[in-house]
Amino acid sequence: MSAYNFLAAFVCVAALSLVVSADDHRGDMGRPMGMPLPEIEAPEGARCCLPDDQFRVLKGSMVSSTRTGFFGKLSGPTKVFEYSDNVYDYTNNKFASYITRVLLDGSFYEEHVHVIEDPDEDFVWVINLDEMKCMKGKKEEYPFRIGERCVPDYAMYSGAFYLGKEEFTANEFYQIIPEDMSTSGLFTFSVSPDCIPHSENFVGKTDSWGMSQILTVSSTFTNYTVGIDMPERYFTVPDYCRYMEESKPWWMPV
Repeated sequence: MSAYNFLAAFVCVAALSLVVSADDHRGDMGRPMGMPLPEIEAPEGARCCLPDDQFRVLKGSMVSSTRTGFFGKLSGPTKVFEYSDNVYDYTNNKFASYITRVLLDGSFYEEHVHVIEDPDEDFVWVINLDEMKCMKGKKEEYPFRIGERCVPDYAMYSGAFYLGKEEFTANEFYQIIPEDMSTSGLFTFSVSPDCIPHSENFVGKTDSWGMSQILTVSSTFTNYTVGIDMPERYFTVPDYCRYMEESKPWWMPV
């Protein structure tokens, strides 16, 4: 499901993100043989689909990693708080996100990133707003979850929970990503009965993007709103990226 598949947080989230793309072996995912986790049948309607074609949602994440990097700013063990403003446009098959990352090492260094995925281009724009630098990433390494919008059949149902005096309820699902994939570990997500995303969690490792990382990520979605105000703010690539693009091959940072 687009809002519930996971993206490697340090390369970008939304989420996000470290996910099994449409080309991966999703049939291999789920609960492995011998795993001491109960199989619970999902109640009717729990395997739902996002109700809106266009929406905006905020996401806050706490991330711990043994190694990461972005435009040379981070290296070694890191802890980061990540806040993102995300828009999903299923009508035009687009995703965009404004991300603020705060390095929790005492310096509280901030990094601001703009991510754009467009179906008309075979790459993803990853833009460092502080330094006005742009990268073109391969879509298979930046899976921004625009492809799916329903809870997948391979996700295992783990139960329902509520917050407060049953003022908010949600259904939780999980999947075990096997070790023979570039990203492996335990991924959980929860959605409300009307399929509004609530949380994502991941514990595991990834060898994507040419580096090895051990990741622990805990994320919560808030302020879901229908529609996208000022879509040009999210989906317009800055002029300096287009200008810099001319001097480099598509697969190199620009």
